[in-house]
Amino acid sequence: MALRLRAILLGLAAALPALAWEPMSPAAVQARIEELQQAWAGKSAEEIAQDKISRARQPRPQWVSRSAWKMELGPVTYYFAVGKAAFPSSVNNAPPRPVGTGRPLDWWYDDMAGTLYTLVVEAR
Repeated sequence: MALRLRAILLGLAAALPALAWEPMSPAAVQARIEELQQAWAGKSAEEIAQDKISRARQPRPQWVSRSAWKMELGPVTYYFAVGKAAFPSSVNNAPPRPVGTGRPLDWWYDDMAGTLYTLVVEAR
């Protein structure tokens, strides 16, 4: 009986949709930055682009409906912005990111519109 209940619970957990990442606190933002740095350490630009694409295939995050906001933590303020663009036919043809324009934290791809959304943060 216990094994059957455990199997049912595991099945339900696997069937639940994955939660999208949300910037809920400055600590969550810093943890996300560290997670991405570790995930991309030693990877080529193409491997990083493929990882971003896989991360973009997630349930629609709440941040997609916002345009810009800030989060304060003592002397540091995090400024967030959401950008969107038609998904390039080839990820490798994407223009380089200008220096000093923030750090991408999350991505979401809208299949219906063919639009890639990017959440960017800059700390000051």
